[in-house]
Order: sequence, then C-alpha cells, then structure tokens
Amino acid sequence: AAVARTAAEPLSLWLIRQYMQTDDIRLSHVPGFAVLGQDDGKRNVQGWHSDFPYHWGVPARGLVPTPSGKTVLGVQRNVCVSPFTREGGATAFKLGSHALDRPPPKEWGDATAHAKPGYRAEHGLPYNGPEADVVDAPGGSIILYDSRTWHRAGVNRTPKKRAAMLQAMTPMYIFPKNDTSRTFKKLLDSPVYDNLNDREKHEIQNLMVHQFIGPGGEYAITVDRDLTETVKTATTSGY
Repeated sequence: AAVARTAAEPLSLWLIRQYMQTDDIRLSHVPGFAVLGQDDGKRNVQGWHSDFPYHWGVPARGLVPTPSGKTVLGVQRNVCVSPFTREGGATAFKLGSHALDRPPPKEWGDATAHAKPGYRAEHGLPYNGPEADVVDAPGGSIILYDSRTWHRAGVNRTPKKRAAMLQAMTPMYIFPKNDTSRTFKKLLDSPVYDNLNDREKHEIQNLMVHQFIGPGGEYAITVDRDLTETVKTATTSGY
C-alpha cells in the first residue's frame, strides 16, 4: 500500500496541478524504482537529459520537437526512498534550465552519448562543474521539477545503495509513456486496494486510467493484444 499511498500524496499533486494549470493529470508510467549501487569506475553512467515527454538528450522515440513555452507537458515527481547526498549519488540538476526550453549541451555528455558502450572509458564522466546543482535531501523527501530541467543521476561513491521512486506526471492530453491500465486492474483485485481510503482510491484511478471519447461516452484505454498481433503481422508482411 505504500507505493499507492505515495502516488496519491495530496500536497505534491496539488502543486503539480497548479504548475501545469490543469486538474486533469495522469501518471505516464507505473511508478518505478531507480536503485544506484556503488560505482566501480567502469560501468555506464547516466548522462544529462530532460525527462518524458520531452526526452531531450535521450535515445528515445517521440522527442518533443519544439519548445513548449508556458505550456508544461510534464512534471517529474521523485520520492527519495533513501537519503540523497552528493557522495551517495544524488541527482545533479541545472536549476532553471527548464526556462531555456532546449536540450542540454552535448559537450556536457548527454544520455545518448553515455548509453554507448565504452563511452565513459574514452570520455570520462558527464559534466560536474559549477553549473551542476546537486540537491541533497533526506529520505522521504519528494523532489518536483519541470520535465525540461537538465539533470542526471549522480555517481554513488558509498557502499550504501541510493533509491528513488520515479513518476512522470503529464496532462491528460499527452500520450502515456507506458501502459498503466493492467497494473491498476491488478491493484483493484489485491488486498492493498482495500487498505486505501476513498480519496486515495479516487486519486489513483484518475492518475492511472487514461480515457478517450468513443461512441456513447468515455472509454478506458488498455492493451489490445489481438490488434497488436494484427499490426505486427501486417508490418512484417510489408503492408
């Protein structure tokens, strides 16, 4: 129940709605956990990037092609499961970079570059100079930021793992990053759901069920496996 209750935390949701200027917001993916172990000096590290749906600096499909100005397409809500410290790999930000409305500079070492095998060995770690702002926070803190904000995971130089619960929040008119319907249906059938209060149940449903207008009203969007197989077959056939 802790994950569901955290996702339904009211104060951060109120702030997100005020910032995005809409009450109709969604989770664009099921809450996920990022766990950062002690660095060994060799493994790939995360480069500078902006989060979903912008995905600037990220090797992903569907990057937002132009600035969105006053229209905020996403807010990232990260819950510090463990303390966030500079030595423990706390996230580094370029505070205020969301207002620039553009990708991080490639010379800082973006996520696309650092995803390549051997890139760290040849080029070293991403930029960590005076413009990189490391946010220290105690466990249990919630970090909110405009998804355009340039950032990257830090380097954990301690034996303790650093963990965070990640949630990409978007207005309802943004196509979700991943399906949330199946997880919501599993939640309905689990004993965890009965432990939530009425506000939490209502909030989780609003956040996780994406809908569209169909004949006769609104319909929940979910996975259609038959149609997926049909599309795969047609694509393979060359049509």
